[in-house]
Amino acid sequence: MKKAVLCLLLSILLLPMYGTAETSESTGFDLKTLAEDTVFLVNLNDPTHAILGLERNADVKRYPASTTKIMTCILALEKSEFDEPVKISKRACNLTERNSKMGLIPGETFPMIDLIYGLMLPSGNDAAIAIAEHIGGSVDGFVKLMNEKAKELGMTGTHYMNPHGLHHSEHYTTARDLALLTAYAFENDTFREIVATAEYRAISVEGRELILRNANRLLRDVTANTYQPYSCLYEYAIGVKTGDTHLAGKCLVAAAQKGDTVYLLVLLHGKNAPDSAKGREKDSYAAQRFYDAIKLFDYAFENDTVTLNADDLLRRCLPETYAVSPDPERTFATEILYRIQWNEADTLTLPRWQAELFARDPFPEEYVTYSIDTYSAPVGTVAGCAAVTFNGEDVFRGELIADEYTYPPTPEPTEEPILIISEETASPDPSTQAAAPSPSPEWMPIATEPPKEAGFWFFRLFRCSPHD
Repeated sequence: MKKAVLCLLLSILLLPMYGTAETSESTGFDLKTLAEDTVFLVNLNDPTHAILGLERNADVKRYPASTTKIMTCILALEKSEFDEPVKISKRACNLTERNSKMGLIPGETFPMIDLIYGLMLPSGNDAAIAIAEHIGGSVDGFVKLMNEKAKELGMTGTHYMNPHGLHHSEHYTTARDLALLTAYAFENDTFREIVATAEYRAISVEGRELILRNANRLLRDVTANTYQPYSCLYEYAIGVKTGDTHLAGKCLVAAAQKGDTVYLLVLLHGKNAPDSAKGREKDSYAAQRFYDAIKLFDYAFENDTVTLNADDLLRRCLPETYAVSPDPERTFATEILYRIQWNEADTLTLPRWQAELFARDPFPEEYVTYSIDTYSAPVGTVAGCAAVTFNGEDVFRGELIADEYTYPPTPEPTEEPILIISEETASPDPSTQAAAPSPSPEWMPIATEPPKEAGFWFFRLFRCSPHD
């Protein structure tokens, strides 16, 4: 196992535990508003700092329902080839109508990858059994592999009895263990691709086609073609798995990404709809876990913040070199130096997802803008501004102060051609072409001085100084 994965899993395992009352008071988020009694939120980039205290009953054993299939999926990815043919048994299809199914038929054959999609998107219990029989030799043989993997990952509060999550009194896990498992699974690129897929077309070896749709409503709007009135689409959602049995309640493992930051959320034991509920009322219970996930993700993205030293950030994101246009009224180009003033003791508090984006190396240039209002500002006066902007809002804005004007000397007479950069495009003289470098923009050979009617570009380094 990769060292990075081990560090990540260990960090999650050792995260501090918070009581419900303390959590609500310390974060400002009231966990009592959630429909689920078990909550665990973690930042996959930095699990030791991004918890925000948003956890409740994270180490209490719960029935996992179909979130079990995360383990089934990762074992299938690790222990089989995608194009491996899998023949479907009668046992895999011997399920009651209340089971979620991929839609398999006994005797037909599907490639393994199609069964994995059928396992994770429509949450097919038939696909789970087919995968288990193929890899483990039997369902019991596969369950043994599941428990061995759980022990390997440090899932101390987990025990599996089947590959699909149908209720069994000895089949349980914890929210923290599910986070451990999903963090591990997310290291697999194919896993991430599968759980982020809204719809997939599976085709059997015999040519039968199945359209598989994801039950995760954060990824797919189910309201368009059904009676269900509640859309739960979330633009930052990237997976992972739903679960639902009467005793497990409404369950959800979800992930969301903004910038480079990924949050992983586990919600277990959500409220079931009453037996009398139908139509809109019933769907409101089904939708609630997705709404709760959106509230928690939005809160984390906004309130999980990082305080940075402004001087360090601005020296990184405001380059020390900048191409300055000349004063258009002068015959010769003017070299202008600028300075930016700020208080080096200042700090900037940014959302963690934005701070991590700014931590990219090199700094993303698209977030830095310069604006020069005048090229004839007296020394010491404002000539324009420099800014770091994100989504149309300023993170930092400082004034560009004209610091020094320098005029280039008149070229000394010489028999050798002198090359300068021109605003106008000109073809080089063939006789001097060999002596000229191959720069961009165009280069123009001249004799002793540039024509008086032409303006020219010069470039100079300048160093920024801070301003708040």
